[in-house]
Amino acid sequence: MKLLPAVLGLVLILLLVLNPNGAEARPAPTGGHQKKASSYTFFVFGDDLADNGNLPPTDPVTEMSRQWAYPYGSNYVDADGFPRPNTPSGRFSNYKILSDFIATMMGLEEAPPAHALTAKKTCDPSGMTFATGGAGVLQSTSHEVPALAKQVDTFRKMVKDGTITGKQLSQSVALVAFSGNDYAGTNVIGLSSPNDINAYIEKVTKEIATNVDQLLKLGVTKVLVNNLHPIGCTPSHTRTTNYTTCDIFGNLGASIHNNNLKQVMTSKKNVYIIDVYTAFVNIVDHAAGKSSELSKQFKRKLSPCCESLDSKGYCGQQGESSAELLYTVCDNSNRFFYWDDMHPTHAGWEAVMKQLEKPLREFVNQA
Repeated sequence: MKLLPAVLGLVLILLLVLNPNGAEARPAPTGGHQKKASSYTFFVFGDDLADNGNLPPTDPVTEMSRQWAYPYGSNYVDADGFPRPNTPSGRFSNYKILSDFIATMMGLEEAPPAHALTAKKTCDPSGMTFATGGAGVLQSTSHEVPALAKQVDTFRKMVKDGTITGKQLSQSVALVAFSGNDYAGTNVIGLSSPNDINAYIEKVTKEIATNVDQLLKLGVTKVLVNNLHPIGCTPSHTRTTNYTTCDIFGNLGASIHNNNLKQVMTSKKNVYIIDVYTAFVNIVDHAAGKSSELSKQFKRKLSPCCESLDSKGYCGQQGESSAELLYTVCDNSNRFFYWDDMHPTHAGWEAVMKQLEKPLREFVNQA
């Protein structure tokens, strides 16, 4: 795709400021993945939008492991429907995330177990999650986490050795969910011209397409691929304006990526692009006077429920003493769209997925 000349100058700026806090992850509660029978098997690839346990907990807690500590999981409900407050499950949210809501549409209780938390040579009947927080589509030297191709290769090996069976593949759905870590500052240093940037964006989206093709060749019957959400509306970008306005450059970058993604996916069968960009915008950055009912439920759309006291800190950060908390948490997370500086609350994801549920169900269920 050729970028419009008027846009080229802006793209260089936006990619150098586009910094979606690449270090993210989240795992899934254990047990109860198939409380009721589902005819689908679900395989999840991506980054912190869908990770439910593939990054390990650490002591002390760090930015890369905070999803395993309070206040993450503070609204957790177990597989039997009982509230288990303050039960971090590895997700970057107060409860469920993108992959959980999609799993629910397929008759599962939640996203399938994380690969890292699953015994070797086994695969849960519901499937498996390979997504790892901080991962990119392309391999990065900034985080030692598996990029998309590595995640797909792990899946391939499990198919080839029979751990993932032909029966599981016969009605399988894969989710490929990335949030823009490839466009974080350290990954785009050295891209000094608009042509370089354009080529880089094309490289990212073509790599997604290549791995989608690989999943289909391995026997996955349907693939869901999310486009980029409006990165400029995340609290990490809106904090500089006291959480009042979205960053147009961040959103422009996401739009360019999304246009490229649409082009490389257009001709593919059994592939569906999940338009999270529009679903987010409808809530957090809607046109003046166009506020939807879903948008009205959130008192705070651009500010986080869990906010670091330091602009360079993170939710869940502790001081030298574990009793010293370097963040604040809101009283009612249901009134906030964002949980922390990058990720939606459970209520936020629920509002997003309500908009996307009907076409998603139709795609998954079509013969």
